[in-house]
Parts: sequence; C-alpha cells; structure tokens
Amino acid sequence: MIALPHHRLRLKFLLLSLACAAAARGQELPCPAATPADIPPPPLPSITDGKIHTSSCYINVAANGDTELNGDVTISIGGRQMRCDRLTYNALTQELKLSGAVRYEDQSLRVTGKAGSYGDAGAVFTDAQFELLQHPGRGEAAIVSTSQPNIVVLDRVTYTTCPKGQADWELRARRITLNTRTKRGVGQSTRVVFKGVPILYLPWISFPLSSDRQTGLLFPTLGSSSRSGATLSIPYYWNIAPNQDATLTPTFYSRRGVGLGSEYRLLTNSGNAMLRDDYLQGDRVTDGNRNWLRVNATSYFGNGWRAQLNAQDVSDTHYFEDFGDSPQATSTTFLPRDLRVGTRGDIWQLGAQLLKFQTLDDQLAAADQPYAELPRLTANARWQGSSGLGSALETELTDFRRESGTTGWRGRVQPGLSFDYTRPGFYLRPRASWDFTAYRLDDAPTADATPSRSLPILSFDSAVLLERNAGRGDTRLVTLEPRINYVYIPYRDQSMLPVFDSGVPDPNFVSLFRANRYSGFDRIGDANNLTLGVTTRMLQANTGQQFLSATLGQTLHFSQPRVTLPGETADTRRRSDLLANIDLTAYRNWNLHYDVAWDPANSHTEKSLLGLQYLASGNQVVNLGYRYTRGSVEQGEASAAWPVGRHWDLYGRRVYSFRDRQPIETFAGLQYRAACWGMRLLIRDAVSSRDVNAPRDTGWYLQLELKGLSSVGSGADSFLQGSIQGYSPQ
Repeated sequence: MIALPHHRLRLKFLLLSLACAAAARGQELPCPAATPADIPPPPLPSITDGKIHTSSCYINVAANGDTELNGDVTISIGGRQMRCDRLTYNALTQELKLSGAVRYEDQSLRVTGKAGSYGDAGAVFTDAQFELLQHPGRGEAAIVSTSQPNIVVLDRVTYTTCPKGQADWELRARRITLNTRTKRGVGQSTRVVFKGVPILYLPWISFPLSSDRQTGLLFPTLGSSSRSGATLSIPYYWNIAPNQDATLTPTFYSRRGVGLGSEYRLLTNSGNAMLRDDYLQGDRVTDGNRNWLRVNATSYFGNGWRAQLNAQDVSDTHYFEDFGDSPQATSTTFLPRDLRVGTRGDIWQLGAQLLKFQTLDDQLAAADQPYAELPRLTANARWQGSSGLGSALETELTDFRRESGTTGWRGRVQPGLSFDYTRPGFYLRPRASWDFTAYRLDDAPTADATPSRSLPILSFDSAVLLERNAGRGDTRLVTLEPRINYVYIPYRDQSMLPVFDSGVPDPNFVSLFRANRYSGFDRIGDANNLTLGVTTRMLQANTGQQFLSATLGQTLHFSQPRVTLPGETADTRRRSDLLANIDLTAYRNWNLHYDVAWDPANSHTEKSLLGLQYLASGNQVVNLGYRYTRGSVEQGEASAAWPVGRHWDLYGRRVYSFRDRQPIETFAGLQYRAACWGMRLLIRDAVSSRDVNAPRDTGWYLQLELKGLSSVGSGADSFLQGSIQGYSPQ
C-alpha cells in the first residue's frame, strides 16, 4: 500500500542526519564510504522499519539549513525508496525536491520521471511513467501525486494494462484516481482508444485493478438481427456486497427502441435468490411493451423446512420468437410458475405446491393446455427396520384447475409393505402396496362426479453385482450386473377417470423398471410383466474411473395390457422396446454415448441418440450428434471450439433437420486473443418460430474485451457454453 508520511519533524530529522556529516556550515564534504547515516525518526505509524536511510556522493549544507545532495542520491523511509541525481531541502518550506532520473517505489507503485517533490502534501512527480506492482496497470502522466495513503492521482494520463511495448488499448483521461486498497480506478473525461483509434468517450468510468468482483462496466456487445436491427449492449456490474450483486444491461435496438436487462443475485446462510428481467418499453415493431421476468429463490427455515420459487412470465406469446437466442428458446411452449414449501425428515416428507403455466402456443387448443395445481398437498413416510422389513405411506391431495374441460380434486392414498434383503453384491426387494384414488369433479366426463379406483400393486426387484480384475497387472475392474424386476397389477376399468397429469414417458431405463408404465396418477396400467436388464462396466481398479458402461433391458408381457389413455392404442406386443445404452471413454479424450429403443416386433428403431465428443480442454472440443424419434424428430448436429494458432480460436455449430430438409441453427465465429485484449465475432442463422418454414432470424454479434476494464464474464461466453457441449472459456 502507498502510505507517505505527513509530518514536518521527519524532514528535520533527515536534515539533521545530513548536517551531522558536515564539519561546518557552508562546507561541501563527500559522504563517508561506510554505511549511510541511520537516524531513529519520531514514532509515526507509516514508518515500518523504524529508521530513515540516506546516502549520496556529496552533501552540501548551507548556513540557513538548506541542504543539497548530489550523485546517486537514495532515501529509504518505511519501505519506500526514492532515488535521484540531485536532492535539495528547503529549510523554510521543509520540502524535498528531486531532479535528474527520479525514481520512487513502494510495495504497490513504481514511478520514474524527471522531477519530483516530497513534503507534507505527499509526493508529486511530473512528466512521469508509473507502474502498478501488485496489479496489471501502467502508463504516463503529466503529474503523479500521492497525497493520501493508498491513493494515486494521475493528471493528463494515459493508462493501460498491456505489457510494455504493446499498448494496443489505452485510457486517455483528464484525471484518473487509483485506490490500491479498494483495488478500484476512477477516470474523468476519458477516451477509450483502441489501436490508436478513439472508440468511446466516457465522462466518468470506474474499472477494477484486480480480477476480483468489482463494480464497473462489462464488455459491450455490438450486433445485428434481422428481427431487431442493429443492437448495442453495455452491461454494468454492481458488486453490492460479498453475498449480493446486480447487473444492468441497457440494449439499443435500431428497429425496436431501448431495452433494459437486469439481474439481481443474493446468497445468504438461509437461502439464495435470483431475479432477472428484460424490459423494452414501447417496441416500435409491435407497438407494445415487451418483457421477460424470471424469479428463482430458495429459503431455508430450519428443522428441514424450505421454500422454493421458480416463476417466469413474458409479455406476449411471440416474445421468444423475437428475442430468443436459440431454437430451444423459440420453441418454448409453457412457462412455469411454481412455489413449493416442504420438509424432508428421516421418516416424513411433507410438501405443499402451487403450480401454474403460461401457455405460449397460440395454436394449442384449450383442452391440450396443462392443468394448474392449486394446491398439491403431499405427505409421504417411510419406515425401515433393522431386520429389512419396512413400510411406506404415500398421500396426495390436489386441486386441478383449467379454463375449459373437467376440473376438480384428486385424493390418493397408497400404503405399502416391503422387505429389503441386501448382502454384498446382491439384493432382494419384494414390495406390496394398495392404491386408492378418489375424485370430486366439476363438469365430469360421465354422470359419476365422484369416481374412484382401488387396486393392489405387487413387485419383486433383485440384482447381482459380479466383478473381476482384468488387464495387465489387474489394473482394470470388470463388472456384470444382471437385474430382474417383476410387477403384477390387476386390470381395473379407468375410462371414467379424468386425465389431469398422466402421460406416456419416453422409453428409458428409469421408466423400464417402474411399476406404473404411465407418469402421473390418473392411470395405473395393468401389468403382469417381467423386466430383465444387464449392465457391464470397465473401471480403473485403483481410482474407480469408468472407461465403459453398457446396459441392455427389455420387458416381457405375460398378459396383454388393457388400460389406455384417451386416444391411445393398446400395446399388443409380447415384448417391449429393447433399450440399450453405451457410454465409452476408453481412448484418451474421446467419449461416445449411444441410446436406442428398438421395436423387435416391427424391426425398427423407435428412438435413438448418438453423441461422439473429443474433449482435450475447455476450448478444444468437437461434438457430433444424431437424434431420432420415429414420426417427429430426425436431426444431426456438429459443433466445435478449437484454437488455430497462438491467438485465434474458431467456433461453430450446425443443427440440421433431415425431416424438414433444412438447417435448424447455424452459427460460426472466431476469436482473437492478445495479451491485453480480445475480440469475438459470431454470425448466426436460425429458426425463430415453431414453424420451421417461417422467416428465419439472421444476425451477427461483435464483442471487444479490453482486459483490465472488466472482471465478470461475458454474454458470448454464456451463449457458447450453452450451444457447444463441453466448451468453457479459458
């Protein structure tokens, strides 16, 4: 830290030490060849070593007390060193003047110049070069002054964080004040100059002197979109406290107007919260206000109780088509408003939930929109004895509401008994439960407004873990993990029951071993099924690192299922889809993932997902992917981020729909990384509507990063991380 003395007595002690070296007033004597004089100064807190050290080649002390030192003059005061060719002391003003190759240095600042002074007002240097020693930062100033501890004032200054000989960008300001304690710089009447060209004028600017979170401007982004025109975003980061911050992002749209994005984050011992809003007043294209509000919060109340809020709201159903940054965003159909309160103990789990959705698809019929749950109350319990015998209780009471169709209450109680016999490498888990579900309906589909369902659910689950060592020196561990699961649920006619939240889940290993083949509780499928599965793994024996995992599973139906959802065709197959999963990480930086659901009765694939990745580092990644769902999706994807040369990085992604015979999204970009600045350019073309044949959105985005003017990430990095799997900025 910079801490200069401000006491006249110190200068007098310095002069006394010089005077003692002369035999008489007015006599010029060479300094002794021995060590310089060491005089104990007054006990001032800014002096750390307790002594003032001086040395020079010649000393001249006048009768009135004026003193002059010549020839390699050095002064050391409390960890601060000053050097010059000539030093004079004015006994009347009690001020030191330095000239000729002046140099000043303390633990955080180094100054070199032609002249300077040192006295009660601190140190002042003219026509000087300065360098921060603990943070990147250097430059030139007409005047460098240090009148207060930790404060450096630079007048008519040029400042940069670039290394010497490479001033690619500079701040040219009337005045810059550096606070080395708060690690903050403030500039007045500042021009930002890049490669010699002024690109921005700021009457006031605040910037960090370290990589810590600091209040100030973040990297601006310049771009263009076919829907919004030219855009310019300049985020401002506010470091409110160690546990909370905010970011304000004004954005200018040439076609629409000026919008403001805001984000507030809070983290405490009792919870966390994030509030985000993007607001555009008076959109000139739609002639209305546009906004997207998001709230995410969690609060802990003690004794296991907590509340969670996840809510979103947009001003209109076409918001994401105009402002979405990905095809996933533009195809968003529902936005949740979800509030949950609950507790999770050793036995009981209690919960209350309020859930509602905002529907964004104008073409979606009212009968196909999701129900609101206002509220859903749950109380579940599980008891497990030391002998393996256990019991469980699941209860739920929900009020389902919607503007059209059947609405009403659903209550469910499901007690159960189980036995858990677990031994090393083996387990047996039989379970029996009884489900009772009752309704009280408005606008019931049948004459019965209070239908109910009652049935037993029996299951038996067992698995074995076999393993052996393999490889040279038994460095590998290979496992074989067969699993068998039997479910029996008798048939009950459920056609009189409404469908509030039930559906058919995607085929996967979680749903394969579930007792109920439907999600939700409005339908419980009849079953007399045996599910067989087997998994094999290859691991590093001493670390547990997994190289290979492969799983195969299928369900055998001993009787034909009869329970269906409205509009669903009964499955008459004796065997379910054959599900397979492979994860391979066996060769260096390569990873392979493959999921497939194959219909053996018709000999075709129902669903598949293939992903191949090369990941050497966060900015050396290549992805290839293929997604297929019979009758709806067939897409290929390729994405990459890769350095080319010492300073250049390339980015790209392309998603192509074979079903629609056109690309869904394509973007390409490049980045240049220098020692003190970087530039990123992205060009993007993507579907901007649920209708792939609608006009597309094309645009480009340019981002200039001047290192040292900002310390919090960038929007382009977030976009790339969400678009290129495995990418992370270096």
